[in-house]
Amino acid sequence: MLGTTRWRRRLLWTSAVVLVLAVAALGGAGWYYSGLVIDPVHTPSYPLEVTAVSGDQVTIKGGSDTDSPGTYGLTWADGNAILGPAMASGAGTVTRKVTEVVRGELRPGVRAYFDRWMWGHATPAAAGVPYRDVKIPSPLGDFPGWLTEGASATWVIAVHGRNAGPAEALRVLPVFHSLGMPVLGITYRNDEDAPASPDGKLHLGASEWQDVAAAITYARKQGATGIVLYGWSMGGGIVPMTVRKLPGEPIKAMILDSPVIDWRAPIALGAEQMGVPGFLVTVGQWFVERRTGVSLDDVDHLRHAREFRVPTLVFVDDGDATVPVGPALRFAEARPDIVRLVRTSGGGHTGSWNADPGRYERELKEFVSSISSG
Repeated sequence: MLGTTRWRRRLLWTSAVVLVLAVAALGGAGWYYSGLVIDPVHTPSYPLEVTAVSGDQVTIKGGSDTDSPGTYGLTWADGNAILGPAMASGAGTVTRKVTEVVRGELRPGVRAYFDRWMWGHATPAAAGVPYRDVKIPSPLGDFPGWLTEGASATWVIAVHGRNAGPAEALRVLPVFHSLGMPVLGITYRNDEDAPASPDGKLHLGASEWQDVAAAITYARKQGATGIVLYGWSMGGGIVPMTVRKLPGEPIKAMILDSPVIDWRAPIALGAEQMGVPGFLVTVGQWFVERRTGVSLDDVDHLRHAREFRVPTLVFVDDGDATVPVGPALRFAEARPDIVRLVRTSGGGHTGSWNADPGRYERELKEFVSSISSG
């Protein structure tokens, strides 16, 4: 009997240890995965290798989307080139036409990334648009940005995506410049060279909207009487949050490109791509909420679709492997009275412009014109 009691005690003790270790491992994994979502990252990555340069063609090794149709940049540590269509593909390589080497030397051995922004972390001068650097005051400090020239009293405020920068907006600047509309390219908390949030974490739009609000205040003090908010990726989630929080501001419209309408979707997709077990996704989401104080329900704009009143233009690309298009499609279905949906294919995340610049820019002009006449 004594031996049986000891055996039971050992079994209970062992089970308790295993349970504690399992909970610790689960918690550690959830903490790590949540960090991939909310920890800012500003170190550039150069996953591609230039293997050959011949005349106006370059051969690139690596990546899964370098054969995407359309126009793109190729950016490396000290250079940038503009790429035209794919000419050929081989075993793990793609050869594309080189339209222009903007700066630096394009040569074999260069490590680079496939650049949907076109010119990397450049200024509006790269797009041929006059501008000046500005500082936008806020309770956290001054946020650096730039402002393009334009006489219109309706300003565009460009809100970039997660771990990105104002240069994400460069592709569309010529359209707004031709319409006489100033574009204010902003930074927000935890951006490189910008003030940090108190906890140093990304809040998925739940606090970043306050920095957009500061930009709206700045624009109004400079004479803007109407605002168009334009957001890419996470910026496409920050913009709707701003509209929800500031119903009294003169926000005339939203333009959203590959927007994060519901954060659960990209979190789940990212986990699937990393081979993370499904049950751990829920744990990671729980840690995201606990570590930031953010409610994922609150930053799910599909849940709040009936709150919106402003005209909205939404771009999505069916090849988006970063932010699933489903929530944006359902948002458009829920609000056909205010949403115009433009759906492209082959451009990838925030790549609708790259896949078909002509169509993208026509849609922009028609939408902005409809707002001006409305």
